[in-house]
Amino acid sequence: MSDLAHHVRASEAGCDSYTVTRAMGSEAHFVVHARFLDWNAFEGHADTPHLNRFMPRLSALLAAPLSMEIFLEV
Repeated sequence: MSDLAHHVRASEAGCDSYTVTRAMGSEAHFVVHARFLDWNAFEGHADTPHLNRFMPRLSALLAAPLSMEIFLEV
């Protein structure tokens, strides 16, 4: 997951930050914190080659379906 974060930060100008964290005491609970400049940058993230390569590998390792929460800055 750190490789993906590196690719996102290096190649997506619309991404302000992209950090992978792991829950303390867990080897299997990860969270990605991402901040994009706008909705178009977020949508474009889904179409990047690095994310398209990574998602099938990640999906095969998941114990539960991927969940996502989207927050908008106020």
